[in-house]
This record gives sequence, C-alpha cells and structure tokens, in this order.
Amino acid sequence: MTKENKGKVQKKLVPLNDHAFKRSFGEVGCEEQLIIIINGLTERTGEEAVNQIEIKERKIPRELYDDKEVELDIFAITDKGEQFDIESQLKNVEMDSRTMYYALRVLSKSVKKGQNYDLMKNVVVITIFGSRTEKEREKYEGFLNYKKSDEYIERYEFDMERFDSLKDKDINNPQHRCLMFLSEKTTPKMRKKVIKMEPKLEKAQKIMDYINSSPEEIELYEMRERVRMDIKNARKRDMQEGKELGLEKGKEEKAIEIVVKLIKENMPIKTISKITEISIEKIQKLKKEQEK
Repeated sequence: MTKENKGKVQKKLVPLNDHAFKRSFGEVGCEEQLIIIINGLTERTGEEAVNQIEIKERKIPRELYDDKEVELDIFAITDKGEQFDIESQLKNVEMDSRTMYYALRVLSKSVKKGQNYDLMKNVVVITIFGSRTEKEREKYEGFLNYKKSDEYIERYEFDMERFDSLKDKDINNPQHRCLMFLSEKTTPKMRKKVIKMEPKLEKAQKIMDYINSSPEEIELYEMRERVRMDIKNARKRDMQEGKELGLEKGKEEKAIEIVVKLIKENMPIKTISKITEISIEKIQKLKKEQEK
C-alpha cells in the first residue's frame, strides 16, 4: 500500500463489481463455482445441466484493424461445445446492441475456415444488472428477461434491484440462491445458508473476502481503473482531434507513458504489468532506458 493510502477508508467491492466478479468466477480454477452459477441462473437440470466447463481467454482478437476490440467479463465453453458469455453490470447501460455484437463475435469464432456453418455452437449470454432505468425495466415482467434471438443465441438478463425487492425469495430455488449469493443486499447470515446449500460457492466467497481484506488488491483494482480511464480519455481526445488513424498507436503510447511514471515511483515491475497489461520484458527494457 502506498503512503498516501494509509489511513484511508478501504473501499469494499461488491459481488457484481467487475473485478470481484471476474476473480471469483472467471479465472482458471473457478470452474466449480461457475458451473453452479450457470446452472442456477439458466435453470438447467438433468441432461441439460452443465457438468464440465473450460474457462477461456476473455479477449476476442480483432479480425480487421478497425474492428472493435471485445473483452468479455467471463467466457467459458462446456464439454458439449456450448459457449457462455457472462457479464456483470453494476450501473445501468444500454446492452442490447452490445450483447448481440458480443454474441455474434463469439458465434463467428466457433466455426473455422472451410467448416460447415452447421457446426456453429450455441452462445448463451447471461447479463446481471445491478440497476436498470424504468424504460429498461418495462422489458421485464419480473426480475428476468429471457430472449432467444435465433436457434444459436440465448439471452438471460437479470434485474438485481427487482430481485432484491422480492418478498418471497425462495432459498430452495437454485436460481434464487445464485442471485442471493450475487446480491450485495444479502445478509451474512443468509449468505451462509446459501453456501451451506451450495458448498462449491464457498470458494467464490473466500476469494471475495480476500479481495476485500487486501488493501493491495483494492489498490490494484483502483489503479487499473484509473489507467483504463486515462487510456479511454486519451482515445476520446484523439478522436475529437480527428486522429482516427493513430488511435491504436496513441493508446499504446499512453500506456507506455503511464508505465514510465510508475517506474519513476519505484513500483514493482510485476505490479506495473498487471495494471497496464504490458509485458514484463517490455517494462524491463523501458526501465533500463530510464536508468541510462
């Protein structure tokens, strides 16, 4: 922890915070708890239930230079080839167009060059919203909005505020249990009951507890968010100035500029790499250049 952060009230990350959510369910080693969440939220049982899953790289590479970069919150594929994109959104954002774009990009990657399109694997998109506007809520009859866009794409959208307002939550209902686990409104006592019924969620709880008890983990999250905003603002500024052709280069240059600042602050190279997503080798090279 830096000296400036000593004495600060430590921020608490809630389950649907993107950092906490990805760390608890989206990293290799989180397969068991992710299966519980997927089966519970989509109400899969019996032969339809997911039994094995592989957590995959979240970034979908550009096919063309000017394609939008896609980074999913959690991306996983079952042993049957079914593809899951799970997104958490604390704040209300318009997701219809984005969800379809993400789903189509995932769908397109499931078929290789020369293969028949019949080999495309289903994509299931699960989005959990911390809040929704009244306009968006009009699409929901309850806390769940289900859509089947075509034979390949299914969409589940959950409104957590509506679920939290339910007076008759049923802990014996797997879907309710999963939403209770993901809700910041669930009391510690009730959370323990949920974990007792779904023991594999205990690992996710331990990860969240660790994140919220670790000043370094919180600081890493906050610094990563600042870097993300710096790069986003730099890109926006470049667009306003009409420098569209230099966006990718400008983004990289901004990240390097931030790396140099962190080197000057004597931050460990591994930490800088985690924050900026620039390789350790490149940071070491930059450090040597700064020392000359």
